[in-house]
Amino acid sequence: MRLICWPLSVVVMVGCLAGCSSEKRPVKTQQALLEHREANAKSLAALQTTYMDRLIARAKAKQDENIAKKIDQPTTIDLLVISGGGDWGAFGAGFLKGWGTVTGDMARPKFDAVTGVSTGALIAPFAFLGDDPAINMIESIYRNPNKDWVKKRGTFYFMPHYESFATIPGLERELRDRMTDSMIHRMAAEHQAGRALLVNTTDLDDGDMWVWDVGQECQNVVNGGPRDRVMDILLASAGIPAAFPFRIIDGTMYVDGGITGNILYGGRTKEDQSFHATWKRLYPDRPMPKIRYWVIFNNQIVPPPQVTERNWPAVLSRATVMGTRSATLTSLRHLKTQAELWKLKYGADIEVRIAAVPDGWEPPVQGVFNKEVMNALTDIGEKMGADPKAWNTDPF
Repeated sequence: MRLICWPLSVVVMVGCLAGCSSEKRPVKTQQALLEHREANAKSLAALQTTYMDRLIARAKAKQDENIAKKIDQPTTIDLLVISGGGDWGAFGAGFLKGWGTVTGDMARPKFDAVTGVSTGALIAPFAFLGDDPAINMIESIYRNPNKDWVKKRGTFYFMPHYESFATIPGLERELRDRMTDSMIHRMAAEHQAGRALLVNTTDLDDGDMWVWDVGQECQNVVNGGPRDRVMDILLASAGIPAAFPFRIIDGTMYVDGGITGNILYGGRTKEDQSFHATWKRLYPDRPMPKIRYWVIFNNQIVPPPQVTERNWPAVLSRATVMGTRSATLTSLRHLKTQAELWKLKYGADIEVRIAAVPDGWEPPVQGVFNKEVMNALTDIGEKMGADPKAWNTDPF
């Protein structure tokens, strides 16, 4: 997630006036909210089990195919993790396109699972399909932001009766136009083939993360379910709190997944339910598949230093950006540490590669959702994606 700076100057005031809002949601008792939390915990546990079962089954099928074809090389499972970053998602879109020019072992693979958060959730479906037309499409979207992608509601956009400071008519239109029935059917078919597409949102009612199996949601559309539900899930993940509209899905309010987890990598998985523990339990006599994590971080790892102005909006903006970036860095360190532990305990072959906007890079101009900035980010992403040396494997 990358915050839009102009709303931050009124966040505290709006919080104080929130009680003035003219539209109220249905009241829920504390007991009902606790029951909602318990149901969420069970559902997320079930999703984790389903996801791991599918990943194990896919790995075994790939290994069986290698054995049948007498291919003497490790079975490899490739996991793509795309972070939040707002308009800086242009970097990730460009990176994926540049990556398509690489050959050999570092070539852009057909990912076994793709996860996305916030702007990464908007990129993830195209990365999931993974062919050049899909990648070119998402790269084109980020290269050509329309002026109505984000629109302030007017002079008094900060008044608490509004659902958000801004609307996103252009962004919604872009997504709905590109997310065609054909694309949804293709994603459903890949889901049926055992691949996974997951995005993170934040459940404001529960106060925790909520992960959606978008592949299954696409399958539900194929089976006759509402098509707009898929759009709502993706837009919820990208819904910067207060800045962009929240989404009500199944009676629950969802906003940006970056609030509760700016990358989705299985960090909450219990050790005994991990891929390697499960594989060793089920197939103790088989070689363990190789796991490759490819993380695209749509921002700089560390915020560039700056002199912050002596006013509370500037301080709040700077501190909020630092908080999100720090949490993401902690997650990256956890992922790398987790990989090292599994190597020691299970003899696992795990690679973690991370690509991010260079720390020394500076936007050519100031502003958010600015075409010049987004094109510059796409350019540097494309250049880095074409260079296998752009991946970072060292601990931060």
